[in-house]
This record gives sequence, C-alpha cells and structure tokens, in this order.
Amino acid sequence: MKCFNHPEREAVATCQKCGKGLCRECAEKHMPCLCDTCAAQIQKDQQQEAKTKEDQRKQKYKDALVDTRGEFIKTAVIGILVGIVGVWWMATQENAIDGFGDYVGYFFVAFCIPFGWKFFTYLQSFIPIFLIGTWWFWLIYIGVKAILSILAGVPAFIYQLVKTILTQRKINKLK
Repeated sequence: MKCFNHPEREAVATCQKCGKGLCRECAEKHMPCLCDTCAAQIQKDQQQEAKTKEDQRKQKYKDALVDTRGEFIKTAVIGILVGIVGVWWMATQENAIDGFGDYVGYFFVAFCIPFGWKFFTYLQSFIPIFLIGTWWFWLIYIGVKAILSILAGVPAFIYQLVKTILTQRKINKLK
C-alpha cells in the first residue's frame, strides 16, 4: 500500500478514521494516527462542540438571571396584596391613624414582609427542621417566622431590589 499524500512512498500506517495509507512522515503528524483531512475535520468538530457548550452555558446563565427577576416580580405582587390587606386592617382598627404618610409606611412594611419570609425560608434550607411537632410548635414557629419577616422585610427587599437591578443589567449585556 502506498501513502495517500506521497504515492512514491510506502505506507507504514493507516488513518484511524478513514483508513487511508500514510507514510512515516504523514503518520507522525497527528496523534492518534490520522490523515490531514480527518484531523482537520475532528478539530473543526471539537471547536463546534466547544462553541455549542459555551452557548448552552450562556443560555443557562441567562435563564437563571431571568428566573431571578421573575421571582422578584412574584414576590412583589404578593407584597402588594399583603400591603393592601395590611393597610385595610389598620384602617378598620378603632385607633386607626389618619395620616396618609402613616398608611404609606404601613403599606411599605407590609409590602416587604414576603421578602423577609423568603429570606428566612432560604436560611431555613440550611437548618433541617423535621416535620415532627405538635400544632403548638408549628403555630409558634410560624408566628416567630412572621415576626422576624416583618423585622427583616425592608432590608431583604432592598437587597432583592439591588440584586434584580444588577441582574437586569447583566441580561441587557448578554443581548
């Protein structure tokens, strides 16, 4: 058998992909033993695969960013509902405060409660709480979590707002 590239030389090996005969010089060019055409095709395929993987990684990252933004919007909608209920509840009390600014403050604090709740739910994922307990345990647990959510709601909202703004900037850069 003669070398595919050098017909005057004897073949000492064959291309592992297509089986073309290769002389010693041609056989030593690529590892594993490949002809130039097959080596170029494999390199092109590897580059295409790497590009595809990079595109998939970027798309996953973008999807995660969009999901972060979506979670903020869902929590904000729940916050608006909680805020409306909170202001309505304050307005129906006997010693209700009449100032508009007070109602805005109550609305904002009530609006932020779901952000605090999500924050403590996230922290709770690091601490295993078993589903074993009395009704009293769970009532106290929910009450404590609600009070802590009120206290941590405003800082959690501010953190999520900044995070969402930065996320939106990243999404815009990816476009």
